[in-house]
Amino acid sequence: MKTKVKRGAILLFSLSILLVPDLYAGSGNGPRLNNGKKWRVSYYEGGPYSEYTDTMRTLVQGLIKIGWITAKNLPDFRQEMPKPYIDWLTKHDSPYLSFKPEDCYSADWDDQKRVVVRRDLMKKLKRGDIDIVLAMGTWAGLDMANNEHSVPVMVLSTSEPISAGIINSAKDSGFDHVTARVDPNRYARQLRMFHRIVGFDTLGIALEDTEDGHSYSAINEARQIAKERGFELITCNVLDSIPDKGESDRSCFNCFHELSKKADAVYLTALLCADTRTKELADIFKKARIPSFSMIGSKWVKGGILMSISSDSGYARLGGYNADKFGKILNGTKPRNLNQIFEDPLEIAINMATAKAIGFPMPQSMLKIAAEVYEE
Repeated sequence: MKTKVKRGAILLFSLSILLVPDLYAGSGNGPRLNNGKKWRVSYYEGGPYSEYTDTMRTLVQGLIKIGWITAKNLPDFRQEMPKPYIDWLTKHDSPYLSFKPEDCYSADWDDQKRVVVRRDLMKKLKRGDIDIVLAMGTWAGLDMANNEHSVPVMVLSTSEPISAGIINSAKDSGFDHVTARVDPNRYARQLRMFHRIVGFDTLGIALEDTEDGHSYSAINEARQIAKERGFELITCNVLDSIPDKGESDRSCFNCFHELSKKADAVYLTALLCADTRTKELADIFKKARIPSFSMIGSKWVKGGILMSISSDSGYARLGGYNADKFGKILNGTKPRNLNQIFEDPLEIAINMATAKAIGFPMPQSMLKIAAEVYEE
């Protein structure tokens, strides 16, 4: 059972609404045709991931709100799925936007398929067949943020677009046709909060030992905060972004079994196995009686992870931010000139059933300000 908590959380949320401008109220973001024709939209993802589903759901909701999409019966998908909402978008005709199946791609976390997808999409961009690209995740962002074309690109749902090499900085993408979303101190804030609450001496992090894997895991931020707050990092390598899902899951579970024996707490990063097998990983941590924190959000807390940031209000606001940028780009704003900084709300999600299972006394101060509390 999930509880929407309490007066403290309500007050905090109300203040955040008052202090944050309406993200749908930006000037020049309304629907218009492209010289009498629909805008042709391309979608590209590295592979299925549930956060991509959440990002697309709230983006489409935002586009409905400002009039780019007129259909109202949007399904409420929450799970990992390839090319989320693209099938719905191709079947629900927009007066202004064209989503064609042949313009929407998934590399299915396959390096060889990624090369083919990039080549095919790049040909379309150079021919002028596409008007805007939704590049979902780090793989897609890296493949589209370059000077080989000049078609507007919105890079969505990346863990660390700066350290991944997608954009130059939080204030400047480095390309006139590229914009991304950045929360520069997101993971540092999470790690500081987790350490303040739990007070661990050793923290376990599983990561893929690749350039992308280091970016997904926020390992540089973890090293910084470990030094700052005086705890030790224990890492373990996994095979995450490989086509063989069975092998990937085995390496993931072996790694977390190892970490649960060595670390006082675990920071769960953007691993595919953690996204699809959350409950089983949470059971490992419960058996070891160690606290866990998800960098992604409250859906993993619902699956049994002890705590994370609250996703409910965050995704809704993020959808407005992304829809506003999309509309402004198609109204002529240069992507490079758009604000890239969008910070997560300062709200927390807690699984009290997990806290009881591991014998962790959750501070009352945390319960008072929690936006989401799961009791089972």
